[in-house]
Amino acid sequence: MNTYSLSPENLFGLLAPPRPLPRQVKLENALLVCALIFIALGFALFSVQAWNQIVFLQLNHGFRVIPADGRAFLTVLGDGSIAACLALAVFIRNPRALAYIFLAALLAGIFVQAPKFLFDAARPPAVLDLQTFSIVGKGIKAHSFPSGHSASAVLAATVVALFCQRLWLSLIVLGVGFAAALSRIAVGVHWPADVLVGSAIGLFIGVFIVRLIGYERVQIPRWGQALLIIGLAAVSINGFLHDTSYEQFVGVTAIRWVSSGLVAGVGLYWLSILAWPLAEWLTQKLFKESAGKSLTRVFKFGMVGGSGFVVDMSLYALFHSVFGLNLLVARSIAYWLTSSWNWYLNRIFTFKDADNGRKRDQWAKYLIMCLISFVPSMGTFYGLTHYFAFFMEHSQIALIAGVVAGALFNYVVAGFLIFKVYGQENEESRA
Repeated sequence: MNTYSLSPENLFGLLAPPRPLPRQVKLENALLVCALIFIALGFALFSVQAWNQIVFLQLNHGFRVIPADGRAFLTVLGDGSIAACLALAVFIRNPRALAYIFLAALLAGIFVQAPKFLFDAARPPAVLDLQTFSIVGKGIKAHSFPSGHSASAVLAATVVALFCQRLWLSLIVLGVGFAAALSRIAVGVHWPADVLVGSAIGLFIGVFIVRLIGYERVQIPRWGQALLIIGLAAVSINGFLHDTSYEQFVGVTAIRWVSSGLVAGVGLYWLSILAWPLAEWLTQKLFKESAGKSLTRVFKFGMVGGSGFVVDMSLYALFHSVFGLNLLVARSIAYWLTSSWNWYLNRIFTFKDADNGRKRDQWAKYLIMCLISFVPSMGTFYGLTHYFAFFMEHSQIALIAGVVAGALFNYVVAGFLIFKVYGQENEESRA
């Protein structure tokens, strides 16, 4: 059976088979030429350390025009965990591409880590006077050649760029990748030779992997999908827990969480594909409707909740910071107005097919539901952080679990008791 025939009203187009993309042979060849040039320049600088140091100091001084937060943010984009997450998030519908990205990461790790321990080159903080250049973050001193951040940043950018349908977009993606690679000089922890050779490794492996993929989307067996889901889950969890050593800078934690969340979404997508027959059976039993319709409704419910978060924060800032209201008063007003916002959008968007009753009664029930949902949300958070050592250390994951528990509670109560799109068939048949 074709899994995609079970799509939830096409899931906003996500489950539709993607069109074949044109192969960018000229760009592939140009990137291979660049890789050869980078290798030659990199080893030339590595063999003449005086040149390596001069170029490093000139570039490091030039990058001082960028604020420290900006340099830290750029360099984090090259962190293996973040770069992998961002690349994986692009290929949500291409299981073969996802699988080959894992292979690319493995190859890059081998080709970067082996020379690091073979040469064991000292980094700038171990060689130069710290007063002569700028360091952002931790001043690492060992295993300099080649740069792993540069390799992972350029590798991810290469794979994504070669799948872009527009050359200008490919060049932008590659530009971001090379900027992340150069940021290793800007933060003062890698020589130009390290960045050049690391970037060359990323280019070579990226082009090699894309040529293996062949731009074709293929089905993979169920056991392969299960392994893919496990791998995506591992990458996502690692991203949430990974310490980049630049967390004190603006935007770093945010990009780490966003990228990890995107990969979690990719994993959930493929989990829904794998478990679709079971989902169809459960939704028919519980909700008396197809899994596609239920999942579409859940997405709409989540979109409303996301808009509510923006409204909540904006109203809170308005009442507290602009109007000068007491913190608790401002928070309470924002909370009740946001709950009303969510009720109305769910009425006209998520559950628009419901046999809606009187607005006043429905609105009152929705506000009571929002108040009660505090119990499963905080109960989940409290239980995880007080009885499990892992969640005690990583409370942010327990917070996410609590939010999910509260959202599920709200969805079920809203569907059965407030908007009453579920459970009505049984009542009518008994009548």
